[in-house]
Amino acid sequence: MLDTRRAAPFNRKAVIVTGELSGEIHALHLIQAINEVLPLHWSGMGSTRLQAAGVAIVHDYRDISLTGLTEIVRKMGHVWRAYGSLKRHLEEARPSLLVLVDFPGFNLKVARLARRLGIPAIYFIPPQIWAWHESRIGTLRQCVDLVISILPFEKALYDRHGVPAVYVGHPFMTTVRSAEPRDQFLARLGLSQRRPIVTLMPGSRQNEIRTLMPLIIEVVKYLRRTLPEMACLLPVAENIDRGFVGQLLHEETCITLLDGHAREALAASDAALVASGSATLEAAILDCPTVVIYKVSALSYFIARLVVNVKHISLPNLIAGREVFPEFVQRLEPQKIAERVLHVINNESGRMRNDMEEVRKKLGVSDSYLNARDAAIRLLEQTYGPLF
Repeated sequence: MLDTRRAAPFNRKAVIVTGELSGEIHALHLIQAINEVLPLHWSGMGSTRLQAAGVAIVHDYRDISLTGLTEIVRKMGHVWRAYGSLKRHLEEARPSLLVLVDFPGFNLKVARLARRLGIPAIYFIPPQIWAWHESRIGTLRQCVDLVISILPFEKALYDRHGVPAVYVGHPFMTTVRSAEPRDQFLARLGLSQRRPIVTLMPGSRQNEIRTLMPLIIEVVKYLRRTLPEMACLLPVAENIDRGFVGQLLHEETCITLLDGHAREALAASDAALVASGSATLEAAILDCPTVVIYKVSALSYFIARLVVNVKHISLPNLIAGREVFPEFVQRLEPQKIAERVLHVINNESGRMRNDMEEVRKKLGVSDSYLNARDAAIRLLEQTYGPLF
């Protein structure tokens, strides 16, 4: 419950904290939506996108953006430095609002700090407590004034545990679009006569890519035996050095590296091979039949198995409550994955497209950023009184 007594006078300062590219994109849209009606002075943890939007970057997240528990342990020095920077900043700036975006292991610690400092906190895109142990919900209830959820099944869980929460719809339903028609996009790449087209997405973090690229190369080799005319598209996220990815490709000439353009690639493809994450939902929205892969260190996987309580790992499957996209987790055998990709191309695309339409209907079409903005402003008004 919000404690209005702990809030200092409204000073228009706001801090936002995110720890990876997808979260930064969500943070950027939310800031833009809020500033349209209530301009604030923003600072926090982000990277180049937020900085270009005028956010004063206290710490760049790129040296702590990792997956897997043991992988993060190896970067703990960087993590503690980032937390220390934010701690000093919050203590000095004493903002009127803290917005936490995804990145739960780090952001829950920041939420506890904000509560001690009397700073109202919003969590946009909260921890997936429905997948992991629910002990984190106690921290949310004690330290976060409002949870803004983007998944349709989450709010009931928060209501049950007494956590103030609103469901605003998923941002991807209004933002995920291809900027270029399929035929035009493929013609520009010189691929208009190639079939099939397969998009490869090994993740948006270097450790993910380093882990998954050797497997993906082997899958492509198996596919080419049956599909010699196949062309593969590999969009490189803006936070990843293209040369780093190119070095991992070796001599696989059927793979075309793209600077971004992930959504155009997915929309143009007959199938995709995608690392588990938000890109799987983008694929479903863009109607691209997809096979999902996921791998972390053996220790990280062992620990996760002890605490994870869901049957699926990809968002389309979780939203549908059943398998929409086939998943290969941890034990990744290139030949079996290639065989499933072939089956998807030749036999499963119709079924998958019906299932993807069901996922899209469940997500709705409301503008989640505007809804989140309105929820944030309501919280500020409850805390500080009239703002306009």
